[in-house]
Amino acid sequence: MRSATSARAGFGPRFMAPPERVSLLDARPELTRSLTPDELAEVAHVHLPVVIADPSRTALDTLLEQHHAFGAAVLDGLVMNSLRVGEQTGIQLLGPGDLLFAPVDLVPTWARGFELQAAGSARLALFGNEFLAATLRWPRIVQGLWASIGEQLQRLTVQLVICQLPRVDERVLSMLWLLSESWGQVTPGGVRLPLALTHETLGGLVGARRPTVTLALRKLAQDGAIVHQDTGWLLLQAPADVPEAEARILPPELSDAVGGWSQVQQSQDPSAAYAQILDTVRRLREQHQVKREQSRDQLHRIKIARVRMSAVRQQIEKDALSRRRPPSS
Repeated sequence: MRSATSARAGFGPRFMAPPERVSLLDARPELTRSLTPDELAEVAHVHLPVVIADPSRTALDTLLEQHHAFGAAVLDGLVMNSLRVGEQTGIQLLGPGDLLFAPVDLVPTWARGFELQAAGSARLALFGNEFLAATLRWPRIVQGLWASIGEQLQRLTVQLVICQLPRVDERVLSMLWLLSESWGQVTPGGVRLPLALTHETLGGLVGARRPTVTLALRKLAQDGAIVHQDTGWLLLQAPADVPEAEARILPPELSDAVGGWSQVQQSQDPSAAYAQILDTVRRLREQHQVKREQSRDQLHRIKIARVRMSAVRQQIEKDALSRRRPPSS
């Protein structure tokens, strides 16, 4: 068998293209955010092997085993981590930037059907010997690894709470906004979520049956909360806010900024206070722009609703007039 060293040296058949590799800095930037600039310059030379996962081929846990990898970072595409309990299937969605790991035998015996499968073609950067060698040389990479895992666990916890909402339409809307936190795109017309998920997949994400999810999506569309697009959804209406949050005049980050500004203002460093004031003004302007766009979208939806109501009223009057007319002889 030809060794990896000889392959890189150029021996063997010339028609064989070298395997794709990606820099550790690009695989998951958060893994190296605790490193110093000098360490980052050295880590830039560490590259991880890349494989293409396809749902029609080997399962991802088997793929990791074949490449002697204990985990991977998703570069492109989507991966579904699913588990079946009885007749219900729960799904955790992993996308670009997320981490996945080989399953362990900790699942209860009565929970069956564990699958780690790519939803379409997905590119994965493998965590194997190259990654382990990098952690030995720069141990703070492990700190970034645990921080990244913690972020995914927090998102999974939010998903668990969403699944306990009483109404399915609330679950679906909250789940779409949760996914948009990771993969959404802010546009003047709303938040675009470019994920073409099936109704069955959405059901696995929120703990509901596919027909119920279809009815929930239809209701959300009729209410003007979402607009279905070819490559996903356009989110127009956020989930209902907590009453305590509605009472806030400023969002938490701006409230903290104002509080910090008042403290700096009492300090003896005028330049620091001036810089803090500029930062606060910038944040207030950004918040004003967001509120302005939201108000504009709300006025647009009200205008559409008025047009629809006018059309319905005219149709009702037309039907009532036709019923009052005497039948023709």
